[in-house]
Amino acid sequence: MSENRAFFRETVEQILADTLDQSRIEASERRMLPAALYKALEENGVTRMLVPEGKGGIGADIGDSFAILRAMGAAAAPGPIVETMLGNKLLAEAGLEPADGLIALAFADDGAAVLHAVPWGGGVDHVLAVTPSGISLSASASWEMEAALDAADEPRDTLRGSLGAIVALDTSATLRTAAILRAGQMLGAIEWTLARSIDYAGERKQFGREISKFQVIQQMLAELAAHMLASAGIAEAAADAGRETLIAAARSRLGDAADAAIGIGHQVHGAMGFSKEYALNHRTRRLMAWRDDFGSVQFWRRRLAGGFVTCSREEFWPAIADTGNRRAA
Repeated sequence: MSENRAFFRETVEQILADTLDQSRIEASERRMLPAALYKALEENGVTRMLVPEGKGGIGADIGDSFAILRAMGAAAAPGPIVETMLGNKLLAEAGLEPADGLIALAFADDGAAVLHAVPWGGGVDHVLAVTPSGISLSASASWEMEAALDAADEPRDTLRGSLGAIVALDTSATLRTAAILRAGQMLGAIEWTLARSIDYAGERKQFGREISKFQVIQQMLAELAAHMLASAGIAEAAADAGRETLIAAARSRLGDAADAAIGIGHQVHGAMGFSKEYALNHRTRRLMAWRDDFGSVQFWRRRLAGGFVTCSREEFWPAIADTGNRRAA
């Protein structure tokens, strides 16, 4: 990790420690965002991480933002941080000023009258619609909201209304950028789950000894560690390279790792892990929601496979071995 990247992550970890606790995470399930957290993130430029310095941002890259989002995911921080960071990046690319406040991001067709399953769609300041032609920014209050929740009991709202003027912009890379940024949060939640499961196994006693001494528990934790390490390697590479094939592979691998974290984390913790007074469920329920955000696991596996279906027998292995330099269809 570069010196700058380590500094970014340490800064955000300190902000999280100072502003986020269990009660504020639980309040998000009542549609209440942690105001102190987002105020601190905005004051420290995190919401404008991807905006060039000349336009009032930090000018960081996707890899830097990935590192920050990893910390956010580990802390189960609620709210549209990915959407706000990416939304401000798109506004800057379109020649517009970054938005004050938080942004909900929706992918839609040109002229759409309904935006489906928008994270925090009715609980933020702005809605940024991403269409094949460009972007359209509007006030969230201008949309009629049909409230709904995801697996983590965070808002995934349906918005009804009409798009405003669309500012022309090449948005072809936006979905994969959103996908790898969400992957940062997923990886952080998986890492936290592994670390806490290891600690808990050393604390919990059964039949007179710590459950970490049972071979079956050791095997489960080793399996989860393997999932985490494999996912981390490919996701970090994808965040730095930005290539669609690598991003598709990262999201595919993280889907398996998320399933393992959910299953193994709760098996190790037993009934304790399901209690809302215990922190594990805030990570695993977010993993349930995040694993299909900005493209499901199946979607990304199809994109990954699409990069290789035209290969001849002689081309196939070299293409697999050099997957980072090959773009999916």
